[in-house]
Amino acid sequence: MTTRKLTVEDLDLNVSIRGEGSPLLLLNGLGGLIRTFDRLRDELVDHTTITLDVPGVGKSQMPRWPMRLPRHADLIAGMLKQSGFDQVDVFGVSWGGALAQEFALRHPGMVRRLILAATSAGPAMLVKPADIMGFFGWSKKTRQRKPEGSGHSIQTLLHFGVINGMLTADPRTYYHQLTALVGWTSLLRLSRLRQPTLILTGERDPLVRLYNAHILRRSIRRAQLHVLQGEGHFFVVTSARRTAELIREFLRQPYEDEETALLIDNGTSNPRLPLSARN
Repeated sequence: MTTRKLTVEDLDLNVSIRGEGSPLLLLNGLGGLIRTFDRLRDELVDHTTITLDVPGVGKSQMPRWPMRLPRHADLIAGMLKQSGFDQVDVFGVSWGGALAQEFALRHPGMVRRLILAATSAGPAMLVKPADIMGFFGWSKKTRQRKPEGSGHSIQTLLHFGVINGMLTADPRTYYHQLTALVGWTSLLRLSRLRQPTLILTGERDPLVRLYNAHILRRSIRRAQLHVLQGEGHFFVVTSARRTAELIREFLRQPYEDEETALLIDNGTSNPRLPLSARN
């Protein structure tokens, strides 16, 4: 896998761009490394996929102080412009789904369509700091015991991600990313989103419960929801092919008056979903 280093606002970012076709930005979850998206990107070779280690993750520079989510969104905008992309489709999973919402709200003209996976409109509905610290604070004796909840506990999911090289093992990263979410919510601003939006969620996700997806669906004007039956929080990895099929199908759907979805027009536009997305 080839990556490149870009300097945006005095921070060195580790960025990966590959494939051909329309550009699709992939934003990772809490502690997520670039390779987390390898399987998904292998299924999306008909797109130019862009992803990165966000500041403090993997090979990207650790900020001196924790950054709030709006600054993360502005850095993403700077990275895309520096890479030659004026507008992209955006896929964000978990923590990256929160970042995707903030990016679309702050830079609406740069986002054509939005895909939110295993995420919510606020940190109170995401993983708790105590769960992260508990994971890294396990003693050897604790690690030898079977985690509570088997394959669907938060600690088991973290362990799965770390041992498979998809999540960083540096506790500082989680502190920085969790701090970015403190006091953040998109709930009262979601009605401002004009982009066609697909919401994906796992039926058995223990971190972001199903009701969060329904909140997003009802709050975003041009949204549709798909529940992946039997899947948990890591369906982007465990069901990469199915996830890619849903992404591809959504991005190819025709939308009437799609241009108006990107206009901030005092709420007077009333773009319509395609027939297949109407409920």
